[in-house]
Amino acid sequence: MTSFRLASLRTALVLIVLTVASLLGLGPAMAAGPPVSLGEVPVHTAPNAYGPGIWHHAKQGKTWYGSYRTFPDTSAYCIDAGKKSPLAKYFKDAKSEQVTSARTAWALHEYADSKSKDVQAALSAIARLDKTLPHDHKVPPQKPADLGKKFDAAAKHHQSILAEAKKYAGPYTLDVSLEPVVRMPVLEPHSPESSASPDSWASESTSDGAKTGSDPNEPGSPADNDKSADGKADKDKPKILGTPTDEATLTVSLTSASGTQVPDIPITLTTTGAKDAPKTLTTGAKAVTTTLTASAPGTLSVAAKATVAPQTVRIFEPTSGTRVQRVVTPDAPDTVAGKATLDLSSHPTVTTEISDQTPVPGETVTDEFTVSGLIGDHTVTVEHTLWQTGTAPVQGTKNDDAREIGSVTSKDVGNGTHTSGEVTVPEDFRGWLYFTETIAGDKATQEWKGIHGQPRETGFVPWTPSADTEAVLEGTQTHDEVAVTGLRPGSEAVITVTAYHVEDEPEQSAKPDGEELSVQDVTVVADKEGRAEISTEPIEMPVGWVTYVTTIEGSDVNEAWTSDWGVPAETVHRPPEEKPTTPPAPPEEPSTPPAPPEEPSTPPEQPSSTPAPPEQPAAPKPETPDKPESPPVAPVAETPAAPAPPAELPRTGTTGNGMLIGMGIVLVGLGTTVLLITGRSRDED
Repeated sequence: MTSFRLASLRTALVLIVLTVASLLGLGPAMAAGPPVSLGEVPVHTAPNAYGPGIWHHAKQGKTWYGSYRTFPDTSAYCIDAGKKSPLAKYFKDAKSEQVTSARTAWALHEYADSKSKDVQAALSAIARLDKTLPHDHKVPPQKPADLGKKFDAAAKHHQSILAEAKKYAGPYTLDVSLEPVVRMPVLEPHSPESSASPDSWASESTSDGAKTGSDPNEPGSPADNDKSADGKADKDKPKILGTPTDEATLTVSLTSASGTQVPDIPITLTTTGAKDAPKTLTTGAKAVTTTLTASAPGTLSVAAKATVAPQTVRIFEPTSGTRVQRVVTPDAPDTVAGKATLDLSSHPTVTTEISDQTPVPGETVTDEFTVSGLIGDHTVTVEHTLWQTGTAPVQGTKNDDAREIGSVTSKDVGNGTHTSGEVTVPEDFRGWLYFTETIAGDKATQEWKGIHGQPRETGFVPWTPSADTEAVLEGTQTHDEVAVTGLRPGSEAVITVTAYHVEDEPEQSAKPDGEELSVQDVTVVADKEGRAEISTEPIEMPVGWVTYVTTIEGSDVNEAWTSDWGVPAETVHRPPEEKPTTPPAPPEEPSTPPAPPEEPSTPPEQPSSTPAPPEQPAAPKPETPDKPESPPVAPVAETPAAPAPPAELPRTGTTGNGMLIGMGIVLVGLGTTVLLITGRSRDED
């Protein structure tokens, strides 16, 4: 009886020791392996078998929430909780199976290298609870939030990692796009011409084709992009406005399965057709952009590549041993790629300024022009045409009367400011002139045509009128006849005629002088030859000289003109009137007529010196009719009496009274002569 009691006590003591040793992880049970009900047993003989983690005591036994160092280069996580620890010796030459589980794969890829036991405990729970993976649990898996207070930090990591995995897990899309950088008109708009103009061109300039996406063969030209599924143009899709340049905007975005931008992922870039292009970019919370500059016309191409979290994990089966857990490891990272191409041609634009906006006929002008929009060192040939027009040019429209003066060519010009060759302005030119530029299109160059009437390209030569004038004096009034030439045909002009009075004859000068008598303004319209004529209203002409000054007022088309003062043709003279002299008073009539002169009693003696006529022989006298006797003549005195002197001297010059007196003297003299002859004849008888 006593022996039985002693044996019972010894047996009980041994059982107690074994139980305590088992609880402490001691004793032979470690080598032989725990019974199923005891769960996983820590292997103290392999201290490097475990990574960071936390032991959990479940009703079914202990289990490890953490990583294992089953493989030397990556962490492993058990998917069969409660089985034997997955020591490296059980997985010699083990092969893996690839299983897709994007969120678990993302979590293991992002956090497997963590040194935190709480993070590793959270990852172990994610792997054990992943329903997409196969499991043979002997200890039921639980969320860290259900494992007690010592798992509080692990529970927080478990929740945050799952939320991140839901947001950032793959599959991933790497979007790459290239868009041309366009230049919008600012300083000088390049507006389209009217449809009637031969130089008209489309105002909406679209870029060359851009192909985007991971498929380099994807259609991407504007013509394709603007078409709907039925092949017709999509009117709702906006077109690219403006002029493309040698720059393109590269846009890169990496999105997860949820459509979220994945930040902080390095992107490797391989670029052709650009100069000084970046080699890498880093993704952000939004799509990242950068500007590329093309090195030459042609195709600009960008290939992008990124390393991202895998969508799969690797499951390893043990190659030896029994009741050993299977483990899962993160798979190798994935690679995503994208590519974009953009066909770029030079889209040149030309801004110009004429060298002289008030050119002189007979001299030359040049085109100061600036070229932009050429890619790299690309050069082009620019044709410059100088136009003339008699009507004011309208920007963007070619006037009906526009005619070409001449043209010059600028060869091999690149971006920058240049000066064209010279074009001579005709000697007789009047009106507007301006340059237009043309760049021919080819595979590498978009055609350029300048428009008519750009203000900075336009010069103007005004019409230069003048006037021929003639001052007219009619009686005591004067007026001016004015003939204007050289006006712009059909234009209006105001003619101002000013009359000046001076006492002395004027000498021609540019400065007027004298008293202003009259100012008359007349508005005329020039005929098709640029001529107009006016006649001023007559004004009273004072004694002295009146000279006219004619002014043609300047306008936006006609220059001003003023004649000199004192031009002979514009000057008239009125002399002072002569004062009339007093006529002589008539002679006084006697109260009684004078007595006739007395006849002499004896005839006057003949001068003794008169010789007697020679005697002639008597000849027979023919019978002739008797002559009538002459009427008796009254005797006249030898010297007639002189007329009485006038009361005052007569005016000089011939007068009526003088003629009568002279005639009387002549008659008296004739009478005396007749009497003398008659008396001598009677004496001879």
